[in-house]
Parts: sequence; structure tokens; C-alpha cells
Amino acid sequence: MLFTNLVQANLKTRILGQQIEYYTRLESTNSEAWEIIDEGAQSGALVVTDNQFSGKGRADRKWSAAPDKSLTFSLLLFPDFDANLSGWLPILSGLAVQKALLNFDTDIRLKWPNDLILDGKKVGGILCESKVKGNKLNQAVIGIGLNVNEARDDFDPSIQSTATSLHMTSEKFYQRERVLAEILNALEPLFEGLPNNRDMIRTEWESACGHMNESVQFHHGDEIVEGIFKSLGEAGSAELEIDGQENRFYSGEIS
Repeated sequence: MLFTNLVQANLKTRILGQQIEYYTRLESTNSEAWEIIDEGAQSGALVVTDNQFSGKGRADRKWSAAPDKSLTFSLLLFPDFDANLSGWLPILSGLAVQKALLNFDTDIRLKWPNDLILDGKKVGGILCESKVKGNKLNQAVIGIGLNVNEARDDFDPSIQSTATSLHMTSEKFYQRERVLAEILNALEPLFEGLPNNRDMIRTEWESACGHMNESVQFHHGDEIVEGIFKSLGEAGSAELEIDGQENRFYSGEIS
């Protein structure tokens, strides 16, 4: 069981996690975050569960999580900033997790746009959803799944060769409440600094990226292209050099 009082005891935030909605079992924290808007949830509200049994991934994939061993949570935000900044949400969220885990002597690598990589395997992922009104992004949900205390057998056999956890790489067990609090502590200043801190976010994200200036396969719709990942664009886009030409992608994924 995850104890919300221990999360808040470790928080240094002004808004993130000051309201916590905890569930022992939940279909999807992202879906629940959208539901509690109608119940008067405040910006920064945290939805967290010990057992997410139908979590969302990108492109309608499922995110599986071991009960009582992983972190699965979502943050509800009312940013009210320019809609073209939405592409920065998964970028700064990944950077926040990377910075937070340095407190636990763990240096993960970031994979555009939203994967968290440890020792070459996926240790977590991010799913950001938003609603735009006019040209303003007025509601956003940041969902984060992080494998914390799982053993290899906790993963479905289909992903055992590609997934890992903090415990598997260190042989330590982690207090999930503190890991969660450190992520929120790292995330809040990055989010509140938008848009003025984009250059800083770009620089730090690129330093933590595991495929900078490397050849990658990029899946864009039904097309697969190969190129060298050069940088983040102004909207958090992927900048690839393909046949000597710079190409910008706002969606897609790297295999």
C-alpha cells in the first residue's frame, strides 16, 4: 500500500500533490484525472493507485504495472498557456523523472518523446493528454508509469527481455512514496517556468537523451525513416537529419 502522508511529508511543492486522490485499484489514472475535474479538483491534483489494471500507453497501447511494486500516477493541470507548448509536457516530465532519480544514484536515459530507459531497457513511460480552448491549453493530464520494485517474473513474458525496474538494476528496494515526491519536486519548477525555460529544458533533456547524434529508425504514421537525431525543436519536436537535410517531426516514435 502506498501511504499518501509519506508522499506529502517529502514534498517541497506549492501545487503538485497538495491534493491527492488515492485508489487501491483503478483502471487508469489518466482517465480518473479527467473524471475528477467535474468534482472540483484543483490544478496540481495527483491521482495515484497501487493497482492500475488497464493503464494507457501511446498509440492505444496498454501499460501494464505490477500491483504494489510500481508507480502509476497522473497529474491534473490547468496551465492556460499557448497551445503550441503542449509538446513540451512529455519532454519536461521525462526530464523531471531523470533529475529525481539522480537522488537515488540512478541515471536513466530519455528517449523521444516519452520513454524512460535504464541499462538499455524501458523502465517507464509518460502519456500526456490535453484539451485546448481557442489557442490556449487550458487542461492537461500528465500520466507517468515507473517500474520500481518489480522482479523479472513480475513482467509479462512478452516484455521480459525489454523491460526493467529500479530494483532489477540495483538490487535495492525503494520507498515508492519518496520516489514519487522527488518526481513532483523536480517537475513543478520545470512546469511553472514555461515558456521562459525552454532553452534550459532543451539543453538538459538533450544531455540526458540516449540517442543524441545517433542514427535512429523513426516511425511516423505508416512510414519508417532513418536519420540522425540532432536536437529538440521549438515545440519539443524531434529534429532529424535525413540524407543531409533537417527534418522536423511533431509526432511519431523511435524504435
